[in-house]
Formats: sequence, structure tokens, C-alpha cells
Amino acid sequence: MLKFEVYVGTSGWLYDWNVDGSLNWYVNESGLNAVELNASFYRFPFPSQVASWAKRGGRIKWAIKVTRLITHVKRLKKDSLPTWSKFRRLFSSMDHIIDFYLFQLPPNFKKTCENIERLKIYAEETNLGPRFAVEFRDDSWFNNEVVKLCEELGITIVSMDSPIGTWIARSSDAIYLRMHGRDVWYAYDYDELELEEVATKLVSLKPRRVYVFFNNDHWMLDNARTMFNILRRLQ
Repeated sequence: MLKFEVYVGTSGWLYDWNVDGSLNWYVNESGLNAVELNASFYRFPFPSQVASWAKRGGRIKWAIKVTRLITHVKRLKKDSLPTWSKFRRLFSSMDHIIDFYLFQLPPNFKKTCENIERLKIYAEETNLGPRFAVEFRDDSWFNNEVVKLCEELGITIVSMDSPIGTWIARSSDAIYLRMHGRDVWYAYDYDELELEEVATKLVSLKPRRVYVFFNNDHWMLDNARTMFNILRRLQ
């Protein structure tokens, strides 16, 4: 029996390494088994696009990045819940292949009593359970107290490897890690030793599922393939 399930992908698929720029190529030729949809952060996709993704992307796991209207404009205020309902309905045809909805919060969303309360309300009202994945970008959240909070809320805290540091934590049965690059955001080529070190940290937390998404543009496909192989060796 495998120790844990492994899902590795990239943050989007429209990059120079995708030969024809299609989801079909990604699903059939990338060698990966998951993808993170980032376009949904910037605008609501057309229903026809979602239907196409559901049809063509059924063999991989998905993480859907939640619209910035909720995370960056309204900053998890309760009055953005109708926007969430609209967003969720839009992806209903894909829901069976969506493992996470990613709520990436802005760097100025700091750990305050008000923001903790907003997070609590959103976690409860969305009723996603561990499919609610929250990524913090301010280091006031990077501590065990916040991990415990996410455990109590039943949501998944997002780990990151980025220029502001490497922080890997687990608040549910899954670890969700985003690889953004080290020296600079989105433009870093991880070597195999660095990936092995990260993989070892992931495994040490004894997750049931591991998800790793690379968000470092030109190198993301090669790095993701290498990480996939490393993690499968550790299963």
C-alpha cells in the first residue's frame, strides 16, 4: 500500500513549453496529473470554457484559484459571499474533479482579529471543508497557532516555497504546496537537490495526499516532472 497519494502540476498550462498551448497537450503529454487554474483569479471564465475543461481535463485533479474580487478586493468580507456563490455555480460541471478552491490572500492581509474572523466566517459559509485551501502571503500567519486554527476550521493551509521563505505545514490530510521560486518570484530553476529537500519535508509530515504546483514559468514543467518522480520514489 502506498504511504500517500501524489499529485503534481503547474499553475496553468499556457506557457512556451506547451507545444500547442492546449489543455489536451497538458493532459496527454506533460506527464503530470494535476493542474492549478490561475486564469479564474483575474476574470470569470465563460461557461463554455468550464464545460470544455470538464470534458478534456477529467483525468487530472484540479485546483481552482478563487476570483480576486473575493480575496483582494473584498478581502473575505461577508458581503462577497454572493460572489462566491456565483463563482462556485460556474464550476459546478467540474466539481467532481476539483480537489481545492485556492483562496490566495494579498500580502497586506495580516493576522489580525478582524481578518481571523473573516476567515472563520468564510470557511464556515462556503462549507468546502478541506477543499478550502488558503494561501497567506504575510509571515504573521506562518506559525503553529494558525495551523491549529486551520485544523479547527477543517480547511487546508497552503505551504509555499518562495523568495519570502519556505514554509511547509499540514492542517488536513493533504499538503498543498506552491513552488514560486527562490531568488525572485516566478523565475527560478530548482535543482534536484532542492526538490529532494522539499520532498523530504513533505513526507515527514505524514500526509495522506500531497499536491505540489509549480508557479515558476519557464522551468515549471521540468521542475514538476522531477518532483513527481522524487515523490513517487518516496511513496
